Amino acid sequence: MRRSDKEIKDPSEIEGLLREAPIGRLGTCCDGEPYVVPLNFVYKEGKIIFHGAKLGKKIENIMKNPKVCFEVDEGKVVLGETPCRFTCRYRSVIAHGTAKIHTETTQVVEGLRLLASKYARKDMGNQITEDMLAEFENLAVVEITVDKATGKKNPS
Repeated sequence: MRRSDKEIKDPSEIEGLLREAPIGRLGTCCDGEPYVVPLNFVYKEGKIIFHGAKLGKKIENIMKNPKVCFEVDEGKVVLGETPCRFTCRYRSVIAHGTAKIHTETTQVVEGLRLLASKYARKDMGNQITEDMLAEFENLAVVEITVDKATGKKNPS
């Protein structure tokens, strides 16, 4: 299979994987040092949203350089008769964009509601209120506006 044959060309397939993947990997770069961290996230309307502490390496990196990339994938190794005949069936997406840190109550609540709707029961997102945030003073929500996303796959 040629390299170009592995490209995911259908935008709906790229967005589908971004919506469905349970874990994503955020890539930041600051002072010439790359940093990648796995995290829970939600994808909605061209935006990738995740939460975390207001302080820490990923937030510090974003404050210094908001240009980020984000990767999701799914796959499995397929054993062959010999080691050289192993292969991997996979789909992956890498999205590039600009991250914005939200600490305002309404933005944090909206982000947490979206995350809760993805990872918990669908009705749990509506249970998150501004009053609940008093317990979590150190919480920020980050929103990545996706500028471009590319995908690859090996279905065989």
